[in-house]
Amino acid sequence: MEERTDVKDEIISAQPRDILLKNAGAEGEFSAVRIEAKRRRRRLNAMLRAKQILMAISLVLSIGLLIYIVSEINLLSFRPDGAASATGSVEETSPLYECFATVGTSSLSLALPARRGSVVGVGFHQAERREAVAMSPVLECYDRVATATVRNAVIGAEQPVLFVMESRGRGSAATSAMDIALAPNSEVLSPVNGVVTVVKTYELYSKVTDYHVEIQPDGYPDLRIAIIHIDDVCVRIGQRLKKGETVIGMLRPLPQINSQINKYLPEFTDHVHMQVNPATTDGSLGS
Repeated sequence: MEERTDVKDEIISAQPRDILLKNAGAEGEFSAVRIEAKRRRRRLNAMLRAKQILMAISLVLSIGLLIYIVSEINLLSFRPDGAASATGSVEETSPLYECFATVGTSSLSLALPARRGSVVGVGFHQAERREAVAMSPVLECYDRVATATVRNAVIGAEQPVLFVMESRGRGSAATSAMDIALAPNSEVLSPVNGVVTVVKTYELYSKVTDYHVEIQPDGYPDLRIAIIHIDDVCVRIGQRLKKGETVIGMLRPLPQINSQINKYLPEFTDHVHMQVNPATTDGSLGS
């Protein structure tokens, strides 16, 4: 009997240990699940943070790209290598294309001799001959300022920049001639209503053959508008021209001529030279 009681006692005493082990196992499994769940949440949080960072970077890059595109569009309107702006900026309606200067004491006005958006700047200077008539800019004009000042103005300009260049020591008026810097391949238009009186070639600085065209403006038989640095001239003597519309020819590239105006521009730019002479002159002029 005593043996059976001992066995029973052993069985009874063993039951709590089994239960404890079972419970411990269950708790261990629960702890493992909780740990795995925490790890999963951490991974998800890390992925979420990475996604948020990528979205923020993408947003910053998008804004930067947008700012760059807008600035490029704005600058395009006044690059020497560009034509009109795609946004139709101020220079598209600039009054300078209708009248940028008047001649002497007369009421004769000159239009910029090019399509809208193709003029980079206008540099007034002394003509080679003293008979050349002085011109007066109609709007703000930089008067013999530092070249860097004009350069910076051209870079940010929304319309052609007018400026008077340093003296050439010729004794003629400071605004008796002008160099009009144009975009490459620009058409050269008539600056006045009038009639062609001269179409000829000459040797520029004994380096290159150039065209020389003169126009008698309507109502001013005593004056001649002389234009040089033209290519593919398409007008003839006696032909009537319409201000700002009739094509005289194309801008002549002159890479071998380092003109004074290029000191005032951000980069090398070709130009047409224009001046007003009395009708009594022999038609020769310098640049």
